[in-house]
Amino acid sequence: MIHIAEIVVDSLVWKIPLMLLMVGIILVLVYYVYIGITLNMAKSRHRDPLGWILLSLFVSPLLTWIILLIAGDAER
Repeated sequence: MIHIAEIVVDSLVWKIPLMLLMVGIILVLVYYVYIGITLNMAKSRHRDPLGWILLSLFVSPLLTWIILLIAGDAER
């Protein structure tokens, strides 16, 4: 007599990793938009975009935007 084991996988096993993947993708897209806004603000004020992008990643994009608004246009 041959008995074949049956493996039952609950659908929840796939839902959790897919939800985590979707949340990760959404967070990456949101930060991509934040970086784009910071990049455009820094370029329009004739400031170094890389430094401001790094600041926005380490501190906060909103705080970086406020600082860029206060700092204004750089002298050439």
